[in-house]
This record gives sequence, C-alpha cells and structure tokens, in this order.
Amino acid sequence: MYKILLKILAAVVLIIFLGLLSLDPILKSFVPEYENKDNCLSKGTLQLICNLQNPEDFAEIPGEDALIISQFAGLAELNEGSIKTGVLSRLDLETKKIQDYEITFIEESGLGIGEEDCKPYKQLFPHGIDTHKKISLKNSNNFSPFLEEAHLLAVINHELVDRVEFFLFFNDDIVFSDSPKRTLFWIGCVAAPRENTYFNDVVIKDDVGGFFATHQYDKDWDFSKLELYNIFKWDTGYVYEWNKNSGFNIVENSQGAWPNGIEIIEDTLFISFRMNGTVASIENDKRKNFKFRNYLEGGSDNIIAKGDELWIAVQNTDLGGLTCMRSSQIQCATPFSVITTDKSLNMIKEYTFGDTAFGGLSVVYPFKDELILGSYKSDRIGIFNIND
Repeated sequence: MYKILLKILAAVVLIIFLGLLSLDPILKSFVPEYENKDNCLSKGTLQLICNLQNPEDFAEIPGEDALIISQFAGLAELNEGSIKTGVLSRLDLETKKIQDYEITFIEESGLGIGEEDCKPYKQLFPHGIDTHKKISLKNSNNFSPFLEEAHLLAVINHELVDRVEFFLFFNDDIVFSDSPKRTLFWIGCVAAPRENTYFNDVVIKDDVGGFFATHQYDKDWDFSKLELYNIFKWDTGYVYEWNKNSGFNIVENSQGAWPNGIEIIEDTLFISFRMNGTVASIENDKRKNFKFRNYLEGGSDNIIAKGDELWIAVQNTDLGGLTCMRSSQIQCATPFSVITTDKSLNMIKEYTFGDTAFGGLSVVYPFKDELILGSYKSDRIGIFNIND
C-alpha cells in the first residue's frame, strides 16, 4: 500500500510540473532552459580537453603531477535505460595529455586485499575512485621489491551487483618493459552487501584495503520514487564501512539525501549529500553539517581533499536541469560552483560559473593556478585559470 501511495504522489507532482511547462510563456519562464552546447569549443572561460566519456571522478597519483580519471559509464536515467562500459585513464597535469590504462588481472596476488575468492570483473562500469599511497606487505607471500613502490587504487564498478575493484599501480620511474602503455594490475574486489546496493564513491582508509563507500540509493528504485524523495529531501542512503574482519557496517549518523562524494582527512570522514546542499563531517560518531545551499540552488557531488582543504564540486539543481536529460544531448550548460573549505568546514573561497560549454560538474582538483573540472555527463574536462 505504501509503495502505491508513493507512486501516486510522485505521479501527481510530475503531472503538475509538466502541466506548468505546457502553460503560457510567463509560467514557463520560471523554469530555465539551458542551451545545448555540445560542440567542444573553448570560448574563453574554460580551456577544454575533448573526446572523453563522462570524466566523473579524479584521484591523484602520489608523487606525480598527474591524475587517474574515471570515465564514467553514465546514468541509465540519462541514456534511455542503458549505460556504456567505461575506462580508466591518466591525465598529465603539465602537458594535459590523456592516456588510457591497460588492465592486467592477477588473481592470486597473495596481498590479502579484498574478499577471499573474488573473481575478475566481466565488464568495467567505473564511477567513484580513490588512490592510497601504500599497501601493507606484512602478510604477503610475494616478496617482489617492486611492491614497496606500489600504490592502491579503488574503483566503484556497477556490475549486476556493485563492486569495489582494487588495482595496483606504479609511478613512471618504475618500468617493467619497453612498452609505452601504462598498466593497472587488478588484485581483488569486494562485492556489495545487497543486490540493490548502489555505490557512488569510495575512499580507502588504510594500507590493507579497508574503505568507506557511499550507498546513494537502492538500485531497484524507479525514477518516480527517486524524484519524490529528492523533492522532499528524504533520506535515500548512507555510508558503508568495510574491513576484512567484520565486513560491511553502516556508519552511524551517515544517513542523508543522496550520499555522493566521500573523503577523509586524518580521522574525520566527509560526505556530500547531493540533494540537500549539505556536506557533513563525522568524527567519533559525531556529525557536523555545513549547509551551503537550499535545494534549488544546488547540491555537491564529489569532494577531493588536498592537504587540509576540501575542494567541493557543486551542481545547480533548479528545475531547468530537467531539460538536459535528453540522451542525445552530450552535455548541459547548467551553472555550477566550486567551494573550498578547511577541514573544519569553514568556507575559504567560492568560484561560480554560469553559461559555459561544459556540463554537470562532478569533481574539481586544484593544480598550481588552475582548477581541473570533471563532469558526470559530458565529453570534456574543463580547465579554469584562477588568475584570469
């Protein structure tokens, strides 16, 4: 009965909205319509790197001026129910050159990272990613000296049951062959606790592959239910913690409306909630909220920690965004913002962007005098010079 009432209420809300769109231009003027700017042309505000597939999340490569890029599979809701496989790539921050990684599968690495007996994925549908500088070799049967130089990469993978995939990677000065191709070495995974778990982002918390991951909402929710929960800002998900000894546990006080990006500074966990304009910090089970928008002014996507600062990608959320959901549209020129705060969630600076040929902002990374911008629905990365 409860599910039927929810669907009826969602349908009523949708009918009212569509009815407003069909009325005279005065009423329609309350709903912005953003221009289709699918041509990947730099027009002054941003310099663009083109020919990508939804560069949704970034993770820095330790010791290098470079990032790993998650070229996101996409949201089924924006692609008529289907999604493409994605790739993982490396962006050189100096040259702005991008190179896709090759994947090598190592099924018995002996490193003890991930679940026992986890098998390689069939296809890669990447979403949120994170890197960690070191791996533990305490319990390893593999004594290769190269492993002391290895870094760990975690990747959300939307297979039939969501997974967190683990890869090893190395800096450029570690050379295994004469091949110019860069390689990620798959060493294990952790499958979601339920079939309808929908992970969004992940952050690695230790050298043995423990992690936190945001569960955004249940995979089996239909679009009308999601819209209803979004309109009323009801809780849709929470954060999971995973370690090898106890498996999955829900982090206390982590519930919220569409948990999205996640980061750690020291012992503090930071979570962005896409649908209510809030970033939360959790330490010792105590939660602090940083409210920076109301619903119609925008919510945050990914968070990147750089030193003791947080860099937060903020999307516009007004009703005009619904005009950008056509699957044929490559990107949508909706307004967006970048907010940077200290680790106590005190705002340091905000950058706002209006009518740009970019897309829905999902991640930002600061490099020298530039902001590197990624998007969940676009074929480009944007570069903004903060001195211009």
